Amino acid sequence: MRWLLRVFSILAAVRGHLSTLAVVGVLAALAWWGHHSDWTLPKFSELVAGPPAKEEPWCAEHGVPEAICIACNPKLMPKGKLYGWCAEHGVHECPWEHPQVAQLAQVPRIDPADLARVKHALELCPRKPNNPQCKLHLRRIQFPSAQDADKAGIDIDLVSRGEVLETIDAVGEVQYDPTRVAQLASPAAGVVLLVNKNVGDRVSRGEVLALIDSAEVGRAKAQLLEALARVRLHEKTYQRLQSIQAVVAGKRLLEAETALAGAQAQLEQAAQRLINLGLRVDRKQLRKLSAQELAERLPLLGLPSHVTSLLERVRPTANLLPVVAPLDGVVVWRSVVAGEVVDPRRMLFTVADTRRMWLLLDVPQEQVRYVQEGQQVLFRPDGSDHDEVGQVSWISTTVDTTTRTVQVRVELDNPQGHLRNETFGTGRIVLRRDPRAILIPRSALHWEGCCHVVFVRDKDYLKPGSYKVFHTRSVRPGVVVGQQVEILAGLLPGEVVVTEGSAALRAELLKGNLGAG
Repeated sequence: MRWLLRVFSILAAVRGHLSTLAVVGVLAALAWWGHHSDWTLPKFSELVAGPPAKEEPWCAEHGVPEAICIACNPKLMPKGKLYGWCAEHGVHECPWEHPQVAQLAQVPRIDPADLARVKHALELCPRKPNNPQCKLHLRRIQFPSAQDADKAGIDIDLVSRGEVLETIDAVGEVQYDPTRVAQLASPAAGVVLLVNKNVGDRVSRGEVLALIDSAEVGRAKAQLLEALARVRLHEKTYQRLQSIQAVVAGKRLLEAETALAGAQAQLEQAAQRLINLGLRVDRKQLRKLSAQELAERLPLLGLPSHVTSLLERVRPTANLLPVVAPLDGVVVWRSVVAGEVVDPRRMLFTVADTRRMWLLLDVPQEQVRYVQEGQQVLFRPDGSDHDEVGQVSWISTTVDTTTRTVQVRVELDNPQGHLRNETFGTGRIVLRRDPRAILIPRSALHWEGCCHVVFVRDKDYLKPGSYKVFHTRSVRPGVVVGQQVEILAGLLPGEVVVTEGSAALRAELLKGNLGAG
């Protein structure tokens, strides 16, 4: 009985350590398996489908199975006829000349208008050339499947049409049109009696800006009256002698005629002096007035008719001299107040017609040869969100010795007065506007050291069982428009180009070039 109790005690002790022994056993089994399997877990496909199938031969150089590698087996996908270099458009296998090379479902019809448009663009200014000896256009990049292309990050976009503007950009400054700006001073020395306009006021031609009390005006009017009186006296003398010329000597009649002519000359001189001061004088009308009528009209003699309303604010005198606006415009500067003494050397007002302004652009010397009179200009002032439109009206014949730029003048209509003097901004001289240009994303274009290239998807790419191929195409770029670039030659609308993920395609090109070297 004692031995039975001892057996039970041994079993109880073993039971307490059973869980520890189990863990140790599992770890030992895991260590044995890892040692014999290099610590790699089996793939899910191996666990489900059993042992792996025998792999097909692989083309390590081109990254596709040997059975479908079109680079090693060109007969699988013949390239077709090669047309070589197009000297007119500067690309290989030119779609403009040979539209059958385009990767489109049907051979497109080339519009003569497109050819004329491209010819004009190529002749307008130099474009970066491609190397005729380049062989990149012969390369085709192949993927094992469409899924592999997607895994490589390949993204695509259609070749489309859109509007482009080819311009020369230049900084510029807006100024008043000098032919529409008047700096005004008093025609004679005097004292300012009244200032009628302030800065910012709109004025019409002939409107009075200020009234000056000038003693010179009073003297000129007195000389006019004196000359007029002499004329009347000599006219009467001459008429009287002429009526009795039968009984008077001819010498006296001749002397009277000479004196009359001298008096008339003095009258013309006096009248001209008032006209030079800006006062309008009608000599014929004055000769019809009596001496009393002349005395009454003397303070207003030569003044504009609308100045009458201003006489209520000043004392009427025969010395009044108006400062008159010579054109329609705006008072942009004033430097006078009532009571000041002024003379002809001092500028009092500046009046500018702001309905048309000048824009002076500084065009780089090497680009000015493309500028012509009449070309449209789009000017955007600093801080503005819209363009002002004008035309080139003059191109300087002088190059600035410091900046090596040529000044180009543009006339801008400014009916609303949005443009202001001394405004800075950027002007774009439009060389070419094409509403049907061929455009691709900028990310699709690559410079490979000798040629500009894009990767074009094969037209049969989406067909079941087709080879997943991208063709290397040399192209001739034109204008960059934001995130797009114009293609002058090498692509046709509707083709599909690679935009993103082209690193893998360029790596294949580089690998091929290194191998060829």
